[in-house]
Amino acid sequence: MKDNEKSYKAYHRNYKNVEELYDDLSDAILNIGLENNKIIIHYYSDTLDIEPCHLGYRTYLNGKKESGVWEDQDIYFYALEFVHEQQKGLTELEINDTSIIHITNEGITYADEFDRKHFISFEDCAINGPTASCVAERDITKWYFKFYSSSISIKFVFRGLFAFKKRKRFEALRQAIIDSGYTSYDLS
Repeated sequence: MKDNEKSYKAYHRNYKNVEELYDDLSDAILNIGLENNKIIIHYYSDTLDIEPCHLGYRTYLNGKKESGVWEDQDIYFYALEFVHEQQKGLTELEINDTSIIHITNEGITYADEFDRKHFISFEDCAINGPTASCVAERDITKWYFKFYSSSISIKFVFRGLFAFKKRKRFEALRQAIIDSGYTSYDLS
């Protein structure tokens, strides 16, 4: 494919259905889901819903219908701009510790709110950490681990009514990091 063909394809999208739009957007956006023929993008307190209509795509921001209808190439860039605006100044992503699926010597796999899997590499975190083996900081008084991932910090927060259950999960994560040959910095 020639460079001008790639450029044309990047800026002139033509989706056959909402699933194709979702596939395209999910490559660039983390908190995205597809439910009942509607794309849902969450960022903290804001939600953007995108649904097909007879003229293109209609959008709803926080449940309120926005004016106008978007064409294929415009809706793609509008959704990316929504995410970009939400991410300005975002330095960390907070996740519940119960989202952790499994931990290996290489890192942690967790699921987002749409059950999509993501991976945090211990090796990458160690590169960004204060020492060659430190992958995260932890604070048991505030019940969190914050990993030094490359773009934004990933913070696992331990919630629950029973302190002994939180402590058990907290200590299990601390020990898994140690067993992998890495460390975490204690802030407590």
